This record gives sequence, C-alpha cells and structure tokens, in this order.
Amino acid sequence: EEPSESHLNECLDWIKASQSCDRPIILELYGTLVIWTPSRMVLVTTPRHFKKAEHAVLDFTTTAFELEAIEQALPSAWEHYENDIPNGFSFHDPDRESTAALAHRYKQAMSLAGRLSRLSPHIHLAPEHPPTLAGQLAERLRDRSRLVDREEFAGEQIDTIIRLYETAGQRVSEYGLAQREYVLIWMIVFLLAAEIILLLVDLLSTAGN
Repeated sequence: EEPSESHLNECLDWIKASQSCDRPIILELYGTLVIWTPSRMVLVTTPRHFKKAEHAVLDFTTTAFELEAIEQALPSAWEHYENDIPNGFSFHDPDRESTAALAHRYKQAMSLAGRLSRLSPHIHLAPEHPPTLAGQLAERLRDRSRLVDREEFAGEQIDTIIRLYETAGQRVSEYGLAQREYVLIWMIVFLLAAEIILLLVDLLSTAGN
C-alpha cells in the first residue's frame, strides 16, 4: 500500500522521540517513504523493494557520516592554521619539537585529503540507466543533503591548509640547507687558512735555511 498520512505522522513522531535537533529529510517516491536523520531513519516500502532501498539508504548514510567526520575535523585544523601562519612566511632557528608538530599537522591535513578523495566516488555517482527506485532514492538523498557542495567546500579548505604546511616545510628545508652550506663554507675557509699557514711556515723554514 501507498504510505498514508497516518504512516507519515507516526514515523515523524518516532523520529522526534530521538530528541534529534536535525531537520529530517523526507522523501516520498513511487509508494516508498524515507525519513532520514543522523540518529534515526525510517524506510516504508513494499517487501520486494525493501532490500535494495535499504542498501541505498545505508550506503548514503555511511557516506554522509564520513563526510561529517571530515567536516568536524576542520575547525581544529583551522585553529592550528591561524597559529602556524607565521611559519609559512618565514622560519628561523627551528627546534625539533616545533618541526615535529608542523609535520604532524601536515600529515593530518593530508589524511583528511585522502579520506575526502576516497569518498568522492560515492558522492559523484552517475544516475542509473535505466533508473531504479534505489538509485533515485540515493540520488535524492545526496541532493537534499548537499553532499556535492559540502565536499567541494571541505576540499577547498583542506587544500588551503595543506598549502600552508607545504610552504612551512619548504622554509624548514631551506633553513636546514642554508645551515649546512654555512658550515661547509666555514670548513672550506678553515682548510684554506690552514693550507696558507702551512705554506707560509714552509716558506719561512726554506728562507731561514
């Protein structure tokens, strides 16, 4: 049977009982009702469609949860970003602890970028041909939850954070190379000075003889 008004009201009451502050996504399509929130989900459909529709809803849920986890990690990354901006401009006398902290935050940003890249194929799924109920449910859930826009925003933020740490890492590397070159130059100067002194001593001893 088609989901009735009483079905919808009963399901909404059950959703609200979870005390979730999220507004539910409500889809009614070809006699199928889906009500989705991060804490509770409802699927009402015919037995022959239930398994595939359930699989589509659960796949969407996995993708949505992973994207939300990435989004929740970004505020902490931005907090470190603001503190680390001076290191992206110039880096003087780096100590082991600060260098390790920068490297750790760079790895975290790259990890977020990797997770987002792995998630991207599940967000940018092409429409099914011929269309199926499960495929259309998944597509509409992605559209209603703005997964594509959210992935784009998260990707832009992660790229900005990564650029800072790549710049800071380059500064650290350049500083280390400059220090080694400085030491090498002074070693060469010392060796040349020693050679000149030895040469002068030899000349003086020859002249004395």
